[in-house]
Amino acid sequence: MKTWGKIRAKEFVSSESVSDAVTPIIGSLLMLIVLVALAGVAVISFSNIANEGESTQPLVARISLESCEGGLPYSVEGQNAAFKNNKIVLINKGGTPLPLDTISIKIFGYGQSHMHGFKPYPTGFLTGNISILYLDLSPGGKNDKYYADKNKATLEDGSWNAGERLVLCGQDSAEGATKSSVKVSVDGDSNTSDNYGFKVGSEITLKIIDTKSKNVIAEYQAVVKQA
Repeated sequence: MKTWGKIRAKEFVSSESVSDAVTPIIGSLLMLIVLVALAGVAVISFSNIANEGESTQPLVARISLESCEGGLPYSVEGQNAAFKNNKIVLINKGGTPLPLDTISIKIFGYGQSHMHGFKPYPTGFLTGNISILYLDLSPGGKNDKYYADKNKATLEDGSWNAGERLVLCGQDSAEGATKSSVKVSVDGDSNTSDNYGFKVGSEITLKIIDTKSKNVIAEYQAVVKQA
């Protein structure tokens, strides 16, 4: 009986010692797993923040308005300039190359547009406060004869680079209002053929916008000269 009691006592002490040794090991492993998981979450979060910052990084460029000419096709002032003769010339003088598909241009002023579906006679025109939006600067949805031909050098590599000019014309819109990437409204009426002309002597406001960051890259006011 004494021998049995000694053996049980030894076994009991041995089992307790093993348990005491295993417990801190399991605790350490659990802590390691938690630390690895937290590190993974942190890496993913920092990566997302970095990517988000990169995608919304504003573009910076020095754009100069070189000239602004125009006139109205039908006007009591007898300005006698077709939409195609309305022309704004811009030049990139340095900075970040501007991707054509992420740059939009807004122009506001007093002018005229041809009503969609009407023949070009006096009652087929809308005259008033005019708003023009170039959804982007790529050749898609624009008139090949005017926009593409006048901007060949700028359009070649898909970006507007330093030293390159961009020519905007009152007839840049593609035929058919639904597929045009140039949108025109007069006094809020967007039922136009998306062409435009400005009254000579009136003032226009032009904004160049990075559509990803919503940053206004450049803003100008200019007086329209006779084309």
